[in-house]
Amino acid sequence: MDWPAIASILGERSDRPIVLIDQDGRIRMFNRAMEQVLGWRRFQVEGELWARVCTPPEHVEEARRWIADALRGALWSFEAHALTSGGGHMLLHLEFSLVGRGETQGLLVTTTRWMAAEPAKRVIHGRDFDYDINTDPPGFGMVTRLVVDAERIRLEEGTRCYAVIHGQEQPCDGCPVLRPDESPWPRVFVRHIQNGTASAFEIKSADRIDTGLVRIRTRLVTNDALEAIHAAKIQQLADRADLSAREREILMYLLLGRTTEDISTLVGIAVRTVKFHQANVLQKLGADSRSDLLRLLF
Repeated sequence: MDWPAIASILGERSDRPIVLIDQDGRIRMFNRAMEQVLGWRRFQVEGELWARVCTPPEHVEEARRWIADALRGALWSFEAHALTSGGGHMLLHLEFSLVGRGETQGLLVTTTRWMAAEPAKRVIHGRDFDYDINTDPPGFGMVTRLVVDAERIRLEEGTRCYAVIHGQEQPCDGCPVLRPDESPWPRVFVRHIQNGTASAFEIKSADRIDTGLVRIRTRLVTNDALEAIHAAKIQQLADRADLSAREREILMYLLLGRTTEDISTLVGIAVRTVKFHQANVLQKLGADSRSDLLRLLF
C-alpha cells in the first residue's frame, strides 16, 4: 500500500497545516492550510528542501537535525523556526508521524500551533560561507548572494551583511571592503577564535568581482586541521629527501623547536648521535640551518 500517497490525500483534506517530507528532506506535499500559515504556494516549495526554502538561514542546521531525528523515529514533536514567503519568521509547534516503509518512508509533519517570531540577527557562526555584497552607496553592504556550507541561502531583499553575518546595525570596524583605496585585492584577514577549550582560525578574503560588487569568503580552520597540514608537509619534505625513519623523527622534533638535548631524551639516543642525524637531515634537504628548515616548510 502506498502510505505516502494516502498521507498526501488525507493531508490535503485536513484543515490543519500539514507537510509531507521525504527521506531526503524534500517537501512532497504542502497543503492549503500550510500555504495560509507560511504564505508559500505549493508549486513554489514542493520538491524543494524544507531546510533551504522554509527555514531562516540561522536555523538551517537545526532544521536538518530535527528532520533527520524525526525520520529515524527519535523525535515526535518540535518547536521549529520557519520562514514565510515574505521573509517573516514564524515559530511552529510540529508533531511528526512516520508513513510508509523502507525507501518510500516519509515524515508527516502537522503544525498544531504557530506564532510570529523575531528573527535572529546573526545567522552564521563557526561555519564556512561566501557572500557577495553591494559596495556602492546607498546600497552598501546589501547581500546579493549567500552560500553557507556550499548551499545557497535565500535572504529577504535588502538584507545587509553587517546585520545578517555579524549582528550589527552599522558596518563593522575593520571591514575588508572599507580599507583604504590603495589596499590591493584580494584582501586577506586571519582572526583567532577561542570558544571554551576549542580553538580555531577564521580566514576571510575579500575580492572585487565586478564594479560595485565584492565577494567575501570565510573559512574556519581548526587547530586539528592545522596540525594535520603541518604533519603532511613534514611527510612531503621527508619523502622528497628520502629520509630514513630515524631522520624523519629527528626532522619532526627539529621543526618543533626541540633542542638536541631534548631530542636525545625523547628518542633515547646520545646527543652526539642526534647531531649526526641532524647534519644528515640538513644536507639532504639542502638547508643551511635549523631555522632554514622553516623556509622549506612554508
